Amino acid sequence: MRTIQKVALYILSMAFLFVIVGFLCMDIPFEIGGDFIGMPQLWDKCQFGIYIIIVSILIECVVYSFLKKSWNKNTPELSVKIIHKEDLNYNILNFVASYFVPLVSFNYVKLNHWIVLSILLGIIGIIFCKSNGFYNNPTLALLGFRLYQTQVETQKIEKKEKKESLIVICNKNMSEGDNIQYVMLSDGVGVVTYINNKKI
Repeated sequence: MRTIQKVALYILSMAFLFVIVGFLCMDIPFEIGGDFIGMPQLWDKCQFGIYIIIVSILIECVVYSFLKKSWNKNTPELSVKIIHKEDLNYNILNFVASYFVPLVSFNYVKLNHWIVLSILLGIIGIIFCKSNGFYNNPTLALLGFRLYQTQVETQKIEKKEKKESLIVICNKNMSEGDNIQYVMLSDGVGVVTYINNKKI
């Protein structure tokens, strides 16, 4: 199930790449002071890009719905206390700069560029999932989720705290001292489902 969720998160992360690709596939004539070419001609020049955007949005809605249901269905880990947290959302900008910017420079009129794009997306997806890069997700960030590096207190043994490092995805702001429950997505990575015994 974790592998399926990683793949789903990767697909979700590419949502806005395909929206941008859809716009790049539109041959909209821009000419200041020029005559309007008419709606039928404009539709002919833009319909392929519009189809890409619509299909991409539909797929991403289905994927996001699947992820939310799977997170709610899984039994969360026992409650842990946040000792320290650090915001990691800046990593998402690195992801966008590293992957999105080069890919949008392709010429999407040519078939060979689509083939190269497909191969690259497959390779990036494998790296994305195997390296735990799936949590650097620009789509989740736009949906209000935040990424944190945390130190959590897992349990006390002979009055001594046992701490561990945990990267969490959460759609609420968290504070040090909060108690959270989370669903594991991978080793050391989880998505928060409860904060201070309140479901989110």
